[in-house]
Amino acid sequence: MNPFVISAYKAPEFFCDREKETGIIINSVTNGVNIILYSLRRMGKTGLIKNVFHELSARNNVELIYIDIYRTKNVDDFVNELANAMLRINKKVWYKRVLEFLKKFRPVLTVNPITGQLEAEIRAISEGQGPQNLDAIFQFIEQYPAKIIIAIDEFQQITEYPEPGFEAFLRSKIQFLNNVNFIYSGSNRRIITSMFQDYNRPFYQSGSTLYLDKIQEDAYAAFVKKLMERTNRIITEELVVKGLQWTESYTWFTQNYFNRIWGKGVKTITENLMREVEQEIFTEKERDFIEWRNLLPENQMSLLTAIAKENGVQKPTAKDFLTSHRLGSSSTVNSALKVLQQKEIIYFEQNAWQLYDVYMKRFLQAT
Repeated sequence: MNPFVISAYKAPEFFCDREKETGIIINSVTNGVNIILYSLRRMGKTGLIKNVFHELSARNNVELIYIDIYRTKNVDDFVNELANAMLRINKKVWYKRVLEFLKKFRPVLTVNPITGQLEAEIRAISEGQGPQNLDAIFQFIEQYPAKIIIAIDEFQQITEYPEPGFEAFLRSKIQFLNNVNFIYSGSNRRIITSMFQDYNRPFYQSGSTLYLDKIQEDAYAAFVKKLMERTNRIITEELVVKGLQWTESYTWFTQNYFNRIWGKGVKTITENLMREVEQEIFTEKERDFIEWRNLLPENQMSLLTAIAKENGVQKPTAKDFLTSHRLGSSSTVNSALKVLQQKEIIYFEQNAWQLYDVYMKRFLQAT
């Protein structure tokens, strides 16, 4: 098996560092404190949650529920994600109780052909019944004789639900669950911080905040070299560092990059092999570039290219920057900047604008 995992959490030995963050989350949720976990996209939040759950799974009197609500569109979708997550807990007493409880909703029960697991679809009998169903599930959870930890990934999605007042409704129910703690995870920093730091929002100050930054280069380098050597690959520390600098130690891109290198099946990793992998990435990104060029207005595409070539920009409306890249007026750049940020193509971090897609950034720098 390729040790550089990019799709799902496998085991602690394939998970890099995050020891401090894992400890903080475990200490918080086991002591009655909710956690707000946020970061840039693809920084490894889900893997961290799964690592926390792995550590907690050894404890007897705790049940762990994980749901990703990114694709949910309304409260009914949320209820179904939660119900199915409850069914995925493979503990006899819990499973039996959950199954009996869910039958009250008269769900449509099916078996997933891929996983073989039972899945339930709870269909609302009447419009607006989703919150009532969720309330009933919370009542069941509250009465269960064990500590329960629920991780809700992409939590900011609830702000998109059409049901009015759902954010306030959810907070009103959660705050009275004595045996349950939550991990709220999100990748839209603007929305997540607003939800938990705006005095006028229902979830204001309802947990401790943990920002997930990039893994330190030395820790990531040691991890990469260890996995390479454990699987009979030879690579120098110098090449590992070059690889990390190329991916900027950005979790998903780093994992994907070394996954590709390992997947070549070459025992001794050389710089030429790494350049070969990078050229393959450029070939893929060329197709994306053509799509972006067709979809984005010229001023946005020009600004995106300029930010990439500058390797990040602190003052995008500065005269020298505008002139050297022929970007036009500062008002035009400000408008383009706002749209690109809303589309989550660029972000502002450490006083500079950057591209989310490190591979696209490298492609634009090379063209």
